[in-house]
Amino acid sequence: ELLEGDVIVRSIHDVKATDLGADTVRFKAEINFDGREVTKLHISKLDLEKLLKEIKSYSTINELERLLLEHGEHVVDTLGSEVDRIEMKIKKDHPEVRHVDLEIL
Repeated sequence: ELLEGDVIVRSIHDVKATDLGADTVRFKAEINFDGREVTKLHISKLDLEKLLKEIKSYSTINELERLLLEHGEHVVDTLGSEVDRIEMKIKKDHPEVRHVDLEIL
């Protein structure tokens, strides 16, 4: 439920929890993330008016490509942060879970 209720999670596959003994569990799941929601998180940190002005000043494809590459990198960083956030939430809500392995589909 924790994963299914998260707005950035589109679907969950191959979920496994392994009891390692002594109240220790390993949790593994493959996650299909919603790219639009991840991108919205990135966009929410931007000054869109400033960005629009910047884009309007471009006169070459290279300038636009540089901007897209920069923001693509930030979207990937945002996804990594969200994976970390979800892993920490699982561990906080389920203290017996010592290892969380979320794979991005």
